[in-house]
Order: sequence, then structure tokens, then C-alpha cells
Amino acid sequence: MLIRNMRSSDIEFAYQCTHKEEWVGETEDVFESLLSFNPEGCFVAEKNTKKIGICVATKYRKNGFIGELVVIKEMRHHGYGSRLFQHAIDYLRSNHIRNIYLDADIDAVSLYKKYGFRKVTRSLRFVGKISGKKNLLVQPATQNDIDKICAIDTQLFGDDRSYFLRRRYQSFPDLCLVSKIKNTINGYIFGRPGIDVISIVPMAVLKDNVNPLELLQAFAHVVQNHPLRIGVLENNTDAAALFRSIRTLEEKDYCWRMLLGDSDQLGSNGKLYTIGSGAKG
Repeated sequence: MLIRNMRSSDIEFAYQCTHKEEWVGETEDVFESLLSFNPEGCFVAEKNTKKIGICVATKYRKNGFIGELVVIKEMRHHGYGSRLFQHAIDYLRSNHIRNIYLDADIDAVSLYKKYGFRKVTRSLRFVGKISGKKNLLVQPATQNDIDKICAIDTQLFGDDRSYFLRRRYQSFPDLCLVSKIKNTINGYIFGRPGIDVISIVPMAVLKDNVNPLELLQAFAHVVQNHPLRIGVLENNTDAAALFRSIRTLEEKDYCWRMLLGDSDQLGSNGKLYTIGSGAKG
């Protein structure tokens, strides 16, 4: 098996891999963003020149994520997925990444434990519609807002994912909302289209006087009753309780947020109500 770096010509194959797994949050735009952010961390596996799998290692300053690990169905149970996964770990370690995170399907937890990963918390998924309600304090973000949000998000998240926030604004500006009082940002919520859903990635509530449900309803008002997809870490108890309290949201099968490293604090700030994705946090 040959493992090489992904190219733009591989994006359709990568998308088809996740589409066949029914990962509704993944689109071609997702792979375009991952590839443009860090092409050295996007991998394609080949067997006899045939593409058989993909994996992505997202490298921030000190932390990394591994995701989008898929081997096509007819080539499974030959160890190819394990070799792809090890290749991604080796890449991140060679770039001095201290902590490596992933979201593991329940059936894969035992496999990742063999590589030294440990459970941190359950990574929950919700899908459904939310009744929209206009909020005069919530408006489309401006470029000036984005600059401020990127600085805030780096502090909250614990690493710099501003590339993805800026790209989200450039690609889907109508889905990037900010809540402000007297020109002070007290919340933000970003979205991107998936397959018949809009993923909320991310959502942050910065002030105690901001109602997170009202921020969510303002976003729902903009997307006009479109189904939403939301990911949240269960150890963020306020966020998990909020989404579980909304009866129109269905809680799907959960994953496990797992870690290879010492610090499990990345993305754990309670002001961050949603995660971005399993492949980039």
C-alpha cells in the first residue's frame, strides 16, 4: 500500500468516501478547506494505483486532530486503515504536536486505545429543526467582527483555528452571525451547509447576560427552518443540557472524544457551546 499526500483531484474521491458512510456534515468544501489549510496532513492510500482510503491530520500550533479516516468497503480488514492512522500520528508527532485528539465511533474505541489514546468525554450529535426568532442584537458578522472573533476564539479554544473561521466567513457570510451590545461582541455562531443539514461550527456565548437559546433561535431564523446539525462535548454540561432540552432536536449516536497526550483542555471552555468537527475540533 502506498500513502501519499492528497491532491485537489482527490477531493471527489474523499467526498465519496464520507458520503458512503452517511457522514452528512462532510462536503467537498470540507476537504477543500482541510487541503488548503494543511496539504501535508491530508493523505490518500493506494493499492496497485487504485485509491482505497483517506485520512486527515489537522495540525494547529500545539495540538492536532485526526479524522476523515475511511477505507473503502471492499478493502477493509487488511490493516490498511491502521497503517493510514499510524501515518497520521507519525506526521503530527514529527511536527512536535503535543496532544492529538479524535472523535471515535464506539466500535473503534478499543482500536485507538491500542495506540495510547484515552477517553476524555462523549462527543454528542444532535440533528433537527429549531423554531427561529429574530433578535435585533444578532446581526451578520462584518470583516472587523471576524478579526475580533478569531482572537477571542483562539483564547477560548486553546489554539489557533482562525483559518477555518475566516474561510467560513468568506464562503458562507450569511451563516456567520454575531451578538453585540454597544459594539461589544458577546456571542457568535457560524454555520456551513452539509448534506440536507446546516452544521453549526462553532457557537460561543461570552457573557452571562446572553441567552444561548436566543442566539440559536436567531440563527434558525436566518436559515428559515432548515435542519441543523450540532456537535457538543458532554462535559460541557450547560451546552449539553441546552440541546437536550430542545424537543425538536434528535440526539444521535455519540462518539468518544479521545486523546493521545497529557492535556485534555483543548476546546473544553464552557463558553464554547459546539465543536467544529471531529477532524479539526
